[in-house]
Amino acid sequence: MRPDIVNPHLFRSVVVAAPLARWHRVPTVVETYHGREGWRHGPIRGSFVPDRLLSRFVTRVIAVSEAARDFLVRVKGYPADKVVVVPNGRDLSALVPGRDRESARKDLGVDPHTPIVGVVGRLEDQKGHRYLLDAWPAVTRDFPDARLLLVGDGSRREALEAQVKALGIAPSVIFTGFRADVARMLDAIDVLALPSLYEGMPLTAIEAAAMARPVVATAVDGTPEVVEHGVTGFLVPPANPPALSGALLTLLADPDRARRLGETGRQRTLERFDLGRQVEATAAVYRSVATRS
Repeated sequence: MRPDIVNPHLFRSVVVAAPLARWHRVPTVVETYHGREGWRHGPIRGSFVPDRLLSRFVTRVIAVSEAARDFLVRVKGYPADKVVVVPNGRDLSALVPGRDRESARKDLGVDPHTPIVGVVGRLEDQKGHRYLLDAWPAVTRDFPDARLLLVGDGSRREALEAQVKALGIAPSVIFTGFRADVARMLDAIDVLALPSLYEGMPLTAIEAAAMARPVVATAVDGTPEVVEHGVTGFLVPPANPPALSGALLTLLADPDRARRLGETGRQRTLERFDLGRQVEATAAVYRSVATRS
């Protein structure tokens, strides 16, 4: 069976799929672009000449954020009329605030009234955990009982554990490792931190907002399209521990404000980032290119 449309995600997949689709006479290739790739730097890897060549094999590109679209057109040199934005979505029906908060905190061994800041994601350089850890001592000086929850695993775990030990913050930091129950972990926390150095459109921020949690995030790429500064959370510069700690302290010191930001974030997320919207918008792209082919 020969498909009518091939839809590869990420650069390495496009390198393989786009030429093969042309070889096998698949009429349409739709690329989904998730944002700039952190591994692409230097004179060879950082060159976007291959991208411009591959764009000739691609009928349409779905960018997951306006920032991703801008990068494709302005930096990679993709034709603007080939790129359409379809924001990421999530199945929000499973994200119900308060349902698992008590049991999740019990599993973590944390008191119901203890403030928890959480970060969810792979323990890799991109996610900026080291800057959050550098910010954490300033938080615990004002909130000695606060806990920092790191949900996820990755190649940086040992280095981050060593950093925690060197900073003397081990009693207040919890490494959970990989967890399949991300919604429960989000229900356990009070604030989500997202200290990433780059992001396409952060699904974790969407999920946390759906759980009515305010988000402190770095103002990179598509993140400001999810987190509205002063409305659903705070945006700070990347790689800036003092800015991170300042924003976290502001929310921990004012639970009523944190709750209002979280509630606004949930309302906006339900309106904008439901998975059904993403599916329908993607299907509309498929229909439009199928009509032309």
